[in-house]
Amino acid sequence: MNIRKIKLALTVGLMNSNQSNTLNAIKDLMLSFQEVGAFLGLTVTGNKRLNPALIKETYAIQFENCTVDVDLVSNPMTHSQAVQGFQLH
Repeated sequence: MNIRKIKLALTVGLMNSNQSNTLNAIKDLMLSFQEVGAFLGLTVTGNKRLNPALIKETYAIQFENCTVDVDLVSNPMTHSQAVQGFQLH
């Protein structure tokens, strides 16, 4: 599995994505690579309020051959989401 290639494609795909749900966009982008395998599930691994308007959530998106840990900052009032970072292992 070429992790560098997957990270680059995921970064570019997220920048160009027009989906409102960032987690679904990540799942769809990852499924375009055969070497990651099938989607197994999504787990919330952390939840922290940054200020009255923003929440930082950490998710683990699991596939057969790898896991993507995503730090997502969201505003529940405006339903906006931004990826703060991700790690592929």
